[in-house]
Order: sequence, then structure tokens, then C-alpha cells
Amino acid sequence: MTLTNSFPWPTAFQLQLVLASLLIYVSVVAVYRLYFHPLAKFPGPKLAALTTWYNGYHDLVRGGQYVWVIEEMHKKYGPIVRTRPDTLHVNDPSFIDKLYSQSPKQRRERYRTIIQTLQAPGSILASVDHDLHRRRRAVLNPYFSQQNVRRLEPVINETLASLLHRMDGWAREGAPVSMNRAFRAATSDIIQAYAFGGAGRKYLDMEDCNAGFFDVLTPQRVCHLGTHVYWLAKFMANLNPAIMTYLLPRIGIFATFMQGGQDLFDQIEEIRNAKDLPEGRTIFHEIMRSDIPESEKETKRLGDEAMIIMIAGSETTASTLAAIMYHLLADKQMLARLKDELESVMPDPNELPVASRLDNLPFLNSLIQETIRLYPGATHRQDRVAPDEDLVYEHPDGRTFVIPAGSAVGMTAPIINRHPDLYERPDDFLPDRYLENPKLLRYQFAFSKGARQCIGMNLAYQELQTLIVGLFRRYDVYDAAKKEQGGPTLELFQTGREDIAMHADYITPGQWEGSQGLRVRIRQ
Repeated sequence: MTLTNSFPWPTAFQLQLVLASLLIYVSVVAVYRLYFHPLAKFPGPKLAALTTWYNGYHDLVRGGQYVWVIEEMHKKYGPIVRTRPDTLHVNDPSFIDKLYSQSPKQRRERYRTIIQTLQAPGSILASVDHDLHRRRRAVLNPYFSQQNVRRLEPVINETLASLLHRMDGWAREGAPVSMNRAFRAATSDIIQAYAFGGAGRKYLDMEDCNAGFFDVLTPQRVCHLGTHVYWLAKFMANLNPAIMTYLLPRIGIFATFMQGGQDLFDQIEEIRNAKDLPEGRTIFHEIMRSDIPESEKETKRLGDEAMIIMIAGSETTASTLAAIMYHLLADKQMLARLKDELESVMPDPNELPVASRLDNLPFLNSLIQETIRLYPGATHRQDRVAPDEDLVYEHPDGRTFVIPAGSAVGMTAPIINRHPDLYERPDDFLPDRYLENPKLLRYQFAFSKGARQCIGMNLAYQELQTLIVGLFRRYDVYDAAKKEQGGPTLELFQTGREDIAMHADYITPGQWEGSQGLRVRIRQ
């Protein structure tokens, strides 16, 4: 028996029938999406309404560029646009409170693509269902309250001291230093101490600040692969680390990243197997002690939670620290103004900051607000679904759009935080705008809004305040015109604003290809 007899090839007619059926199916889907879909009445490019691969092309092929395509859509079509067959995007500050409602009676869910994007379905961030998210968040909320974050002051100050010690060593070496790596290590050490009680390696103590763990997240990120080719991302995630190490050219980096993930699982198991779980010790001790169902305490779910907490609690704050440092070193007058304010609460430059005093420093906090406005640490669309109600959007031209219940609608921090109706000269770094108009704080979208607002916001603010104060109470900007500097200095090294600006959306900010981020020379 021949192969042909065993497996007969389809006839020409059969092939034509399959192709015709496929063509009919595609045509029906296209007509439905363009003319009969519940979102068909909303403006936007036809390709975006037809297929998710319009989004996929700009994020996968062009590398996280869809955020800027959406911004151009708004310029052409107005404040509400259809960006995917089943998704809308709004660029209107007046719609923030309605879309991101705080009311417990108005349920807001995440859109299902968040599970694919994050590849961490057990985490709070990827919890689509409103009630599931509320239950999971209720366990962690007390740990991220301002009162409890204040208790972390010794850990943050200890990390500041470690960072300053490393900077002393780098000054002696004389080579330019990547402050992005240093800040990632510092923020990672803080969140790891809070999550696990200091177990595991301290990144600031490592020779390269554990650069490999973060480098795999930076230039070749896979978040968009999960969104658009979920099966492939899932397949890769389930491969043996040794196989992935072989397949990926960046062998050492991926192996280091996988080892970092395994370390988190090991620490969770160590807490689970502890003989006692002391009250209030760490985030994951508290989860284990809570009365949530045992399924919520499984290692896989908590591993997802730990990975998101570690990445979100380090990468986002670190990029903000780098942006603040850049602007202070690039503008001597701005730095002098900050240092004058800091001297009022820290006469001794070697004194460690006291967190309770830092909330009352207006220029420091306006610097932070302007930085997170212009350089938000979370750059992806914050899609929400109102499952129980239609949302009504009042267009500035008088038209009324009814958004059907169950539709995904989102806003994006890099776009809404530069809205010209709110911010004069929106692309300029102008900290005084928050001193002149404190009402702008109401529209700050860097941490999202509503019941799903970033749970780590209080921790992020305290880290930003403490580390910036500690660094710039000690360091000044290097002045080449002076023979004597009068103390330790920092100098930008081959770094421009384009090296800290967001070039692409990879959930967190992506830099332009080839950028080495914020680099400085440190002198004692």
C-alpha cells in the first residue's frame, strides 16, 4: 500500500470548497465587526475594527508602538476611539471617575487579555473578576496602607545606606555607572524584604546588582507575545529552563531570570512549611495566616503574586528614580532649589531621612508628581469592563455615546497625563505646575484610578521621597568650572532626555534600542 493510498490528497474541488468556506467566514466576520458589532458606531480606523492583528503588528513587529498609534487616532478621530474589534480607548479627563469608579456598587473588571499579557493568572493584577479581585486585595490592603508602610522606614533607610555605600565604591573605581541597575537593585531589595522578610539574596550586594534578572525584562520583553500569540507564550513558559537556555541566545540572562523566579517559589514554600506564622511579619506570612480558601494559598498562585509584586515594586519605581535624577542633574537651578528645601529638615547631610517630615516638602513632592506624570512607571492601557451597566460618554461636541455593558474601555497614562486641556506645555518638565494648581493631583493617572488603583502607591511614594532626599542631601552636581567641588558629586555621562523617556510600551517603559539608560560619573 502506497502513502498516497493511505492518506489520499484532497481533490481540487475539496480545496476550493475549503477556501470558499474560509473566505465566506472571514467575510461574515468582517461585515459583522464593521457594521453590526455593538461597537461599530464608534470612530476609529477600519483595520483596528477588523482585526486584533492591527494592534499586534504595532506591538509585536514594531515593538510596543501601539500606544503612540492610539495617540494619533485621538488626534484624528476625537476623544473616544475603537482600537480593537472589542475595545475602546478614551482620552478625556472628565471620564476618569466614571470609568474607574470607586463605588462598590459599580463593578469594574479587568479585560481578559490581561491574563495573557502578564502570564501570571494567579496575581491580583490579572484577576479579571471583580469579586475575586476584591477578596484577594482585601488580604493585602492593610500591608500597603500608609501606616504600615511607615513601619518599613528602617528597611528603606538601610537600603539607602547600602546604595550610598555601593556608590562610594563605584566612585573609587572611576567608571561610569548605570543608575537604572542600581535603582532596580535598591527597589527590589526593599520589596523583597517587605514580601518575604529579608530572605534571599540582596541585589545591592551582588557585583552587577543582579543585572541579568532585569535585563531579560528590558530589551526583549515578551508581554505582547502573550497578548497576541498566547499559545506560544504559554508553551515557552512551560518549557524546561535548560531548553529555554539553549534556545535563547541570551543564555546567561534567561537562566538568571528563571532562577530568580524559582527563588520566589522556594521562599513561599519556606514560609508555608514554617512551624509558626507570626502575625504581621511579611506580606506572604499574612497571606498564609489569612482565612482565604486554601486554593488561594497554593504555591503556583502565590508564585504569580510574588513575581508581579517583585517586578511592579521594583521596575516602575526604579524608572521614576532615574527620571528624577536625570532632571536634577541636567538643571542645576532645580537641584539647588531642592537642596535648599532639604537642608531645612536635614541640616546634617549624613543624617538618614525621617519619612514623616518628607510629606511636608512642597518642591520635593511636586518633583515627584511631575516625574510620574511625564514618566509613568506603568505604561500599558488600563482596560476596564463594566459588566452590569452601560456607560454613557458625553462627547465635547454634544454627541452621546452609549458603551454597551461588557465592553472593554481603557485609558493610558502616557496619553492622559499629557492631555493639553489639563497641562500647559504638556511635554515639558515643569514641577511648579503642581504648586500653582494643586487640583491637578486629582487627574494624576500614573497609578491608575478606582478600586484597582496600584496597591503599592504608598510604598512607591515613600521610596521615592527617601531615596531622592538621601542621595541629593549628600551629592551635588559636578561643576567642571570649579577646581574644588566641596563634596561628593554626580555628573551625567553620555545621557540625554531620550535615554530616560518612554519610547515603547512594554507594560513598563521601554527605552529606544541602543540606549544605556541613565549613566553617571560619581566623584568623592
